[in-house]
Amino acid sequence: MSRLLRLALLISALVGALVAAPVQAAEPPMTKSTAPKAVFDKMEIVYNNITEGEMLKAVFPFSNQGKQNLVVDSVTPSCGCTVAQFDRVIPPGGKGVINLDLDTSGISGSFRKTAVVNTNDPSNPFITLIMTGETASKVKVDKGRRLDLVGCVGQDTSVSTTISGIEGQPVILAGVENPMQEYLTTELTPVPGGRSYNLTVRAKAKEPMEFSGPIFLLVPGAPKVSIYVVADIRGAFTVQPQEVFFGGLKRGQQQEVVRSVAINKTCVDRLNVDRLLYNPDHFKVEERWLDHEGKLILMVSPRPENLPAGPFEEKLGIQAADKIFYVRMKGVIN
Repeated sequence: MSRLLRLALLISALVGALVAAPVQAAEPPMTKSTAPKAVFDKMEIVYNNITEGEMLKAVFPFSNQGKQNLVVDSVTPSCGCTVAQFDRVIPPGGKGVINLDLDTSGISGSFRKTAVVNTNDPSNPFITLIMTGETASKVKVDKGRRLDLVGCVGQDTSVSTTISGIEGQPVILAGVENPMQEYLTTELTPVPGGRSYNLTVRAKAKEPMEFSGPIFLLVPGAPKVSIYVVADIRGAFTVQPQEVFFGGLKRGQQQEVVRSVAINKTCVDRLNVDRLLYNPDHFKVEERWLDHEGKLILMVSPRPENLPAGPFEEKLGIQAADKIFYVRMKGVIN
C-alpha cells in the first residue's frame, strides 16, 4: 500500500470518528422564565409580651417557584444575638425554612433585628427578614444598662448604681453572675427597707487596659438581666497610634517618609519621658513638645539605606513613669 493511500485512509478514519462522536448539549442559559425564584410566606414577625432574657425562635418558610434549583448562599443576622439555620438547596417547586434564634438578654424595650438572605434568585438576590417587638424587664437600673469604668492604674476605679423594681415595685435578686472576674469585682447590697439594691462594680486592673462585657443580675423565677460594663483604665500616659506603617521604601530615595506618634499625659500632673528605645541606625526620631508638661509628638522616619531588603518590623519603646510602651513600626524595603 502506497504512503499516499495510507494517509488518505487515516484522514478518512479521523473524520468518521469526529462525525460519529456525540455532541454534548450545552446547559441552557438562565433566563427570567427559567431562573429560580424565592417566595417567602412572611418576611416580618412581631413579638408581644416578651420578658427580657427569653429565647425567641422565628420561623420563615419559603418556596422555590422557579424552574432551576434555588441556592441560599448565606443568612447574615444584624447582631451576634441572633443565630441562623437554613435549608441551602431547594429544587423547583420545593419548600425550605430559615430559622432565626434570638437571645433577648440585654435587650430592654423596643427592638428590631434583621437578617439578610442571599440567594441565586436574579430578580431578588438579597431579602431582609425582620423581627420586631418589645421586652419588659423585671428591674430598673438607675444609671442605665451600661456602666462606664474610667480611671487610672493604682486608683480606686468603681461605679455604683441602684437596682429597683419597675414602677416602684419591690425587687428580689439572688446575686450577680460575673463572667469578667479576672478584671472586675461586683458587690450587691440590699438597701434598708428591702425594696432595692446597691450594685458596685470595681476594676481590678494593675496595668493600663480597656475591656468590656456583660454582667448578669439573677432574678428568681425570671431570665437573667444583663448590664454592660465598659472600662478604660489608663496609665500615666497614652500613646497613639500603637502601630505605624511606612509602606514601600527604596534605598536612595530623596523624599523622607515621616510618621507621627503622639504621647499625652493622662493620670499624672506632668509628662516626663525618661528615654526612647529604638535602633538609631534604622530610624530617626525627632521630639516636638506641643505642651512641655502635657503632650509630646515624635516624628519618626526610617533610614532605608540601613534596613534589610524586604519587610521589616521593629519597635519604638517609650519609657515614662517606670513603664515602657512599645509602638510597632512596619514597612517594606524594595
